[in-house]
Amino acid sequence: MAKFLDTTGVSYHLGELMKETSEKLILISPYLQFSDRIKQLLTNLNLRKKDIRIIYRENKLQVDETK
Repeated sequence: MAKFLDTTGVSYHLGELMKETSEKLILISPYLQFSDRIKQLLTNLNLRKKDIRIIYRENKLQVDETK
């Protein structure tokens, strides 16, 4: 049976996926808007030199968040 997740559910499962990443993380989404928790997890992956690729259609990030 299909599961439908609200914003909190998506954020939780994305966070768990990011914590389990061993080599590479590829995120594909039509929209891009990260919570502070997800930003911190991405920063941690970057510091650990993991390969991070993000593919998206519409950017809702602030200019200072794209670096």
